[in-house]
Amino acid sequence: MVNTVTRGKCIPPRTIPTSANSWAEIDLHALAHNVRTLQRRAGTAQLAAVVKADGYGHGAPTVAQAALEAGAPLCAVFSLPEAIHLREHGIDSSILVLGPILPEDAPDIARSRLTAVVDTPETAQALNTAARADEATLPIHLNLDAGMQRFGLSHTDALKLAEVVSRCPNLYLEGTMTHFPNAGTGDESHTLNAFHAFMQTANAIGAPIRHAAASAALLRFPQTALELVRPGLALYGIDPFRSNESELKPVLSWKARLLAIRDLKAGESVSYGGLWTAPHDARIGVIGAGYADGLRRSVSGPGATLIRGSRAPYLGAICMDCAMIDLTHIPDAQVGDAVTLIGVDGEAELSAWEMSDWTGAIPYEICTGIGPRVPRITVG
Repeated sequence: MVNTVTRGKCIPPRTIPTSANSWAEIDLHALAHNVRTLQRRAGTAQLAAVVKADGYGHGAPTVAQAALEAGAPLCAVFSLPEAIHLREHGIDSSILVLGPILPEDAPDIARSRLTAVVDTPETAQALNTAARADEATLPIHLNLDAGMQRFGLSHTDALKLAEVVSRCPNLYLEGTMTHFPNAGTGDESHTLNAFHAFMQTANAIGAPIRHAAASAALLRFPQTALELVRPGLALYGIDPFRSNESELKPVLSWKARLLAIRDLKAGESVSYGGLWTAPHDARIGVIGAGYADGLRRSVSGPGATLIRGSRAPYLGAICMDCAMIDLTHIPDAQVGDAVTLIGVDGEAELSAWEMSDWTGAIPYEICTGIGPRVPRITVG
């Protein structure tokens, strides 16, 4: 059974938990641990489990349900379709839609009993009309700009919109929010100044819930926790500060099947363009993950996999469906073995941070970039 797979152990070929060539294992025990760890950091603030982008590539309905069962009282997504997807999969908690809502979205918001972030009077009035037709009172939040310059209201516009909402009997102004552009980097004063400006406007509006802290702010600026926090990356066990002392546990492991083994003579080349040529007789493996699965071509050269507890570097160009690795120093590797792209094998570990170093990406891109043909399998 899938749930008997032990995280941190090399999976023997006969117990690979899927017929797919590449798969991701989602450790729900680790996710629950992270929810509890982050809740302790948040103190009295409630925790909204951010499951946008298909749960950061982990599978939104599965991780949303696991987070709720671990104590998170609500979920947050970016878009209306993401929220409806959760409803269709049985998630009945409050769902906060962080992205912008247009007036034409109002009937779906009301029908699905979602919490929208509103940034125009027209949207507020459309939501009020839809809520009245559906005999509902909808909670809404206002987004205040803290320097991101993408969405969010100025101090003056936020006060004006709050007044509009106060005249909408089927709307309830539940919260005010912001999002910091530099909470994870840069001078602390930049974030603290933005926080103080947010608090001035939020307190003037007087909504009962104020929220500003995503993962980085929650860990770096505990005073920003307020009534609600919105951890995303940290929820999945990836510390935004790459701390070796983090209590967080990685939730995702990414693995692939060893599909073939080939013996090369010195001077023979590998893959498209012959970008790697064997300097001596070599033994290479072909694994079932390529760039169509989210394995970036730039991983080859600096990057490596794990097999039977040892590192096996990538060789040559990554292909659409497969990649080549060096098995010369791993003579006991066999076709059918599980190869770890991200995760633990014996005493060795490869993290999403390490893969991001190889590719010039960030861990967010690595996790959300794992493609839809890679099945997500729950373990633990």
